[in-house]
Amino acid sequence: MAKIKPYKIEGAEPTAAAEAIDTTATTTELAVPTAAPLSLMGEVSGEVSQTDIVIPRLNLCQSVGPLSELFNPGEIVLNKEVVLSDGTTPVELTVLSLHKQWEEDIPYGAGERPSVYDTEAEVQAAGGTTIKRGNQKPTHKPIAHAYVLVKAPENVVGDFHFEFKGARYALCVWSMRGAAFYSAGRALITASAFSLRDGLFNGAWTLTTRKEKFPMGSVYVPVLRSNGRHRDPEFTDFIKSLG
Repeated sequence: MAKIKPYKIEGAEPTAAAEAIDTTATTTELAVPTAAPLSLMGEVSGEVSQTDIVIPRLNLCQSVGPLSELFNPGEIVLNKEVVLSDGTTPVELTVLSLHKQWEEDIPYGAGERPSVYDTEAEVQAAGGTTIKRGNQKPTHKPIAHAYVLVKAPENVVGDFHFEFKGARYALCVWSMRGAAFYSAGRALITASAFSLRDGLFNGAWTLTTRKEKFPMGSVYVPVLRSNGRHRDPEFTDFIKSLG
């Protein structure tokens, strides 16, 4: 399987001359555009970057927010379209990589875009904090973004573009902040330091949700459980071919 490439469709629109019918000729054939060779058929050309790729997201639906108008609290949703689980049925997934950052803690619904930094030093240089000082809450809290390969549950139809031995898979991004970071993000970081030091993609996981109460209210948090390591070397090769 070819690797995923960050290609983008870009370039000038075809000229009118290239698209026009030759009305002076007796033939009924259309003029053939010559701006790009036919060897590019089936490919994407032009200057492209990673930002041109739109990866579906994995979300846990809460009682508030835009998703609550479409789905039930606790459901695990792919691409804001497909319900993978009601939260009690485990979703099988593989974490390909994880990136931790520090995100500004802005009240929900404030309408502002939070600042994000890669290190605590950057937060402090910007005048922010990452730990509680007295009654002062930290201005920035940890967040983790993970590339995840999700196995399609039975009878679920969606954007599962990859296949391995009859099973379908979807590549997506899962962002873990707040309680999700502490319950799932840290579990993945810990695994990367011990059992999965040779690569997060060697680990098999199942995901469900659980309702928990906090001072600000109840939220659904991810319950990430390890299923050990992938034992099929062909599946590991399949995963590596995606990156």
